Amino acid sequence: MARMTTQQRLDCLLQHLNERAESQGAGVSLTAQDVSLLMERCGFANTSEIGFYLRSLDRHGLLNANVAADNTVLEARITIEGYCHLDTLRD
Repeated sequence: MARMTTQQRLDCLLQHLNERAESQGAGVSLTAQDVSLLMERCGFANTSEIGFYLRSLDRHGLLNANVAADNTVLEARITIEGYCHLDTLRD
């Protein structure tokens, strides 16, 4: 499998969070299983890289992230802007 672009990896992470959320606006805590799946599906190297991408999505207003400095806590809630971005990926 070819390496994903940065944007593809951001979108992959956002899509994963959307799949895990029980409903729009619900928060998601990433488990060890999620981390493994994201590493396989989206090409992340480790939890530090996932935390880096979560923070980036937060800065861009696509989600509200709660990421511990050591990346042991990875939680997020997709914003309305994030859901609108996901809608564009389906078009």
